[in-house]
Amino acid sequence: MPRSAVCILSSKNQTFINMKDMAFAVSVAGSDSSAGAGLQVDLKTMTACGVWGMTVVAALTAQNGHAVTGVEGVPSYFIGKQVEALEAEYPIGCYKTGMLMNAETVSAAASAIPKTTPLVVDPVMVSTSRARLLDEAGEDAVISLMLPRADITTPNLLEAEYLSGIEITSEKRMEKAAEWFLDAGAKAVVVKGGHAEFRRGIDLYMDKNGMTLIKDEILPYSDIHGSGCCYASAIASYIALGYPVYEAVVEAKKFVTGAIKYSVEYCKGRRTMNPFWQIHQTYCKKY
Repeated sequence: MPRSAVCILSSKNQTFINMKDMAFAVSVAGSDSSAGAGLQVDLKTMTACGVWGMTVVAALTAQNGHAVTGVEGVPSYFIGKQVEALEAEYPIGCYKTGMLMNAETVSAAASAIPKTTPLVVDPVMVSTSRARLLDEAGEDAVISLMLPRADITTPNLLEAEYLSGIEITSEKRMEKAAEWFLDAGAKAVVVKGGHAEFRRGIDLYMDKNGMTLIKDEILPYSDIHGSGCCYASAIASYIALGYPVYEAVVEAKKFVTGAIKYSVEYCKGRRTMNPFWQIHQTYCKKY
């Protein structure tokens, strides 16, 4: 099937851009009905980064800012159908995985995502409201099926502890956990330090060439809803735009810091990411 052309209208004339020149990224993740995390914040992030974001719905959640009140799976065969439909038409530059719920869904995603396309693995396991989003068999499947495919994986401290079995209580143990992810097959890892008392707000990036600390402004917020999703999808966006992995992480860190700085208190006592912080810093009624 020939690639389609996309028409972008300007005020003066029509400009036709061949689809092969566009940057596309796909999030394979769960839906968040509050739009603070999951597929919804992934799409916002990709759009804000200048990428055409697409989705493969891997799970459904009923949630608001304070609680996840329901979780439903998507038939595993339908994961493949969604990827197949996208691959038939679009030159995907990067895939990003998020909430995959269980081993069956992890396996379906690993089988469907082309091995030649860059992959960012966000091992979503527990929500900020502490709801379990991946069962134990799913954890094993992420280790055996997703990490060996990952161009980069983006665990927070809790996820890094769960998967590696290493209690992260110091900088050295954080480095040991990062090494574990490389040993598990990931080409690179960024262990996020947002909750680390010993290295607060500083992320540890590691690949075969060594370790780098990635820093930005440290902000007085914690447990911002959707921060991990936003970070991983920003990395995927920059990879789709052509950035090497490390440079994509550096740019994503800057982007996410802005989205946290201008985060929104969208329900009492809870803040969520604001991927459109460069355009909208408030969402107040006009009339």
